[in-house]
Amino acid sequence: MILTRGDIELVLAPLVGGSIAAFRWRGRDIMRAAPTGSSDPLEHSAFPLVPWSNRIRDGRFVWGNHMVQLPPNYQDGPHSIHGHGWQVPWTVAASDSAHATLTYTHSADAWPWNYYATQHFALTDDGFDYVLTVRNDSAELMPAGLGLHPYFPNPADTQLHARLDGWWAADAEAMPVRYIAQPGDNWTQRLHAQTETDTVFAGLAGPITLDWSTHRLTIRASPNAGWVVVYAPVGNTFAAVEAVTQPTDALNAPGRPGIVTLRQGETAELRHSYRVEAAQP
Repeated sequence: MILTRGDIELVLAPLVGGSIAAFRWRGRDIMRAAPTGSSDPLEHSAFPLVPWSNRIRDGRFVWGNHMVQLPPNYQDGPHSIHGHGWQVPWTVAASDSAHATLTYTHSADAWPWNYYATQHFALTDDGFDYVLTVRNDSAELMPAGLGLHPYFPNPADTQLHARLDGWWAADAEAMPVRYIAQPGDNWTQRLHAQTETDTVFAGLAGPITLDWSTHRLTIRASPNAGWVVVYAPVGNTFAAVEAVTQPTDALNAPGRPGIVTLRQGETAELRHSYRVEAAQP
C-alpha cells in the first residue's frame, strides 16, 4: 500500500506486522527501506509495539490475580519482546491516497485479555502523523504500553539530539539494571560507539532530531512517551530510535513506570509526528 502527498511517500505492509516498508522524502529513504518482497518485520522501516514495548524478562509478570507467562518470541532468547502487533497481519479498515487506518483484534491467550489495536497514518507535505491505540475489550483490568520501532540509516555523519534526563545501564540481555542520571541533549556518540548500543533513556522533553548532511528529521511524541530506546549495532548501517510510553521490563519494575491500567472499553494512545526538511547551509 503506497500513500503519497507532496514530497512524501509512505509504503505500508499491513500483512507484515502492520509495518512501514518505506518512508521517503523527495525520493530519499528517511527510514531504512525493506528489501523487496521481505516478510520479516525486522527488515522493515518500522513496526508497532502493542500492547507493550521492548522486553518482558522471561515473559513473566504478575498482574492482579494473573501470573502471566508469555512465550519467548524473538530468536532463541528467553524473553517476550515488542508485544503481539509486529508478528501478526493487520486489516486495512480505511484508506485513501494520503491516509490509512490499520486494525488488529487480539483474543485472550497467554496474554489473558482481549484487546483491539489501531494504527492511523496521515501524510503531510513534509512527513506524516502517526497514532497507535489499544482498547481493552476484557472485563478485567489490563496493563498497556505502546511504541513504534523505526529504523533509520546511520552513516558516519548521523547526529542524534534530544533532551533527556538519563539512561539505564543494562545487563548482557539488554535488561536495565541501574539508572544513571545524566541530563543532556547530544547523544550522537551512542550511534557510533565501538560496542553495540541498546539503551533506554528517560525524561524526554521536546523533539528528537536526526541530522544528516542533506536533511533533518524532527520527531515529536505525545507527552506520555517519556522514554527513548536507542539501538545501534556496530557498523554504522542503521539505528533504531524509539519514543515509547514505558521502559524495558516495566511490568516487573518498581511502580511499573509508564504502564497504564485500562478498564473494559478504555483506550490508551500514542502519537508521533515525523517532519523532514533540507539541511541548513
